[in-house]
Amino acid sequence: MIGTCRAQDISFSLHDYGIVDLMASISSSDTNTKPILLDKEGRQALATAQAIATAYGQKFLTTNHILLGILETPGAAGASILGKFPIKLDQLKTRLWAYIQLDSGTDKTAYGGEFYGFPLSEDGAKALAEAVSEAEEHHLTAIDSPTLVLGILRSLNTSAGEILRQFDIHATEYRQRAATSAHQTAPAVTSRQPRLRGRKASRTNGYSLPAISPIFLLLLAILGGVGYLLYAGIGEPGRLTFLFVLVGWIVAVSLHEFGHALAAYFGGDESVAHKGYLTLDPLKYTNPLMSIIFPVIFLLLGGIPLPGGAVYINRAAIRKRWMHSVVSAAGPLATLLFGIALLLPFVLGLADSGAHSVFWEAISLLAFFQIFAFVLNLIPWPGLDGFGILEPYLPPNILRFAYMFSGLGIFLFFMLFVYTPFGQWIGLSVWSLMSAISHQATVLAYQGFDLFFFWK
Repeated sequence: MIGTCRAQDISFSLHDYGIVDLMASISSSDTNTKPILLDKEGRQALATAQAIATAYGQKFLTTNHILLGILETPGAAGASILGKFPIKLDQLKTRLWAYIQLDSGTDKTAYGGEFYGFPLSEDGAKALAEAVSEAEEHHLTAIDSPTLVLGILRSLNTSAGEILRQFDIHATEYRQRAATSAHQTAPAVTSRQPRLRGRKASRTNGYSLPAISPIFLLLLAILGGVGYLLYAGIGEPGRLTFLFVLVGWIVAVSLHEFGHALAAYFGGDESVAHKGYLTLDPLKYTNPLMSIIFPVIFLLLGGIPLPGGAVYINRAAIRKRWMHSVVSAAGPLATLLFGIALLLPFVLGLADSGAHSVFWEAISLLAFFQIFAFVLNLIPWPGLDGFGILEPYLPPNILRFAYMFSGLGIFLFFMLFVYTPFGQWIGLSVWSLMSAISHQATVLAYQGFDLFFFWK
């Protein structure tokens, strides 16, 4: 397929269709297919996209420009169909504006070809190549704004395509809604009613949560087994402490993401159940890199429990503004509850640090990481849950600025934490908070660091 070719191949294929002339039809000299035109609405959308790109000093149209151009074109059918999804178009626009402003004054990707005289980036060329394929496969004679949207949805590894997928919009469902909108038949309207009533009925009758993932149960079994070895004094203490805390941290991250998903489900987003977020399976999360791998790496590098974040929530399905804050707060709350559960033996006087001291040091260190992660997550920094709690109440100009740096937010935060006094202040605050809960556990956690970093 064209969408899987290299950028150079994509550009060449577009020119094979005669995409140099603004008003020329797309045709190939060695085929008998009818010419594919760019209709008036499609040209208006691309012209709007070109104006947006020019205003921000960018020469080549990216998928962000194209999608925003469709959304900003009055009466565009492509935008109207997007409006039929349970999303807020203003939020989608804000996200696109932020990414475009972030790249202001430069073209981040190379030239990928022209489409009816509009210069495209490699990113944009992929989407327009897929739009051409969409038109050919469905025997369309013209590319309109819905076909442009489908081209973006069909193209892999494009910025706007990924944004739409984060809003839970996919090509198949968009195509179905486009067909329904075109035919405007009564059955299409009535067919949605039973599903709405059925979903409400399922909530009323009670929804049974999916079974806990075997992978999560395996993690718990490993955690329990290693804990027993530590308690019994079997094996090398340092390596066992390292394994215990590492597995415990993955369990904690799974609980954190489960907290977000569970709150979102009760807030109205049923997609979290279909995505497997309620199974506690760490492999079900959309972005295991940010949620599992990076937090573990930072934990190993400096003992910093970097919060993970990989549950994609359909925010448009959550109607109440305060519930959006609850969804963001639910993850840190789950982390805190796990930490408190680990500290309960110390609070209740059940932990004997004289006997089985290595076991209690490992428990204390894992609890310390939970308290640390809880405090970090509540900081109102873009990319952290503390910002998500405030986000529904922030003005658009602040949100737009925050979205511009959301991709680098965690890494900038890490640099601030490591290379400024801010990190030391947070660390002292966490130690003080944990000491207020249990002084005994605080001392043992401090000793546990030596066991955890057994290679130093």
